[in-house]
Amino acid sequence: MGTSTSSKGTNGQSPLVPSWANEDNQPIPNIDRNLKGFRGELGKAAAGKSGNHLHKAIGHYAKHATGGRNIGPKRYQKMIKAGGGLFNILKNIQAGNDYLSLKLSDLNGQPIDIVIDKIIETILKVDGDSERIRASLNQSLSKCLDGLDDFDASRISDDLIIDLMLDYTAEFLFEEIMLDSKTSFDKADTPEKFLELEHDLHALIKACVDKHMSEKLKESKDTLTRNDIETIQKTALEEIWTEWEDYLND
Repeated sequence: MGTSTSSKGTNGQSPLVPSWANEDNQPIPNIDRNLKGFRGELGKAAAGKSGNHLHKAIGHYAKHATGGRNIGPKRYQKMIKAGGGLFNILKNIQAGNDYLSLKLSDLNGQPIDIVIDKIIETILKVDGDSERIRASLNQSLSKCLDGLDDFDASRISDDLIIDLMLDYTAEFLFEEIMLDSKTSFDKADTPEKFLELEHDLHALIKACVDKHMSEKLKESKDTLTRNDIETIQKTALEEIWTEWEDYLND
């Protein structure tokens, strides 16, 4: 686990949704990003203080650091579009079709890491989110295709695609939240405490993504389209933000 972007962090003054990330081109209210509560509670969790500080941190993240359920999920439009692209590629590979520059005959039998790079390059558009999208796609594809030395298109099942969509969404949220955490994890006085909190944060995010996406994906897995995938991701994020805001009431 871990993240390559966790050390950079925002100062809270940059816009939540930069112009390049606004895929829908819809007006988005400017908000004053208040990261103090999120980072403060996360620091208490890292320091091992008693109390449900991780949940409180995530509650502050949803409500105050990202503007709440009506604004926060709009930050993830690029992630959603890349997820739709990932789904499209894998469904075409599953059906035995070439897709854009990806030729099925060039993928089968190739080392799995080479194929993963080709898939990512087909999806990726260079912008402010591309580093985290790349990291999330690489992590998720590597995990879901683990055990394959060479690529075999016949192994791409509906269940594998669903697992990949869930894992990718969770990985990107994890990367983004770690980025915004800035130095909060430095409050951990041992590497073990750092890794324990990182693991707990990742597990919390993964559980919420599974809760709000899994059934919707599974109940219509035979008929899913790219538009369906993007709608499911968008709706799931809105539901996740609602759940996270409610953590502040616990």
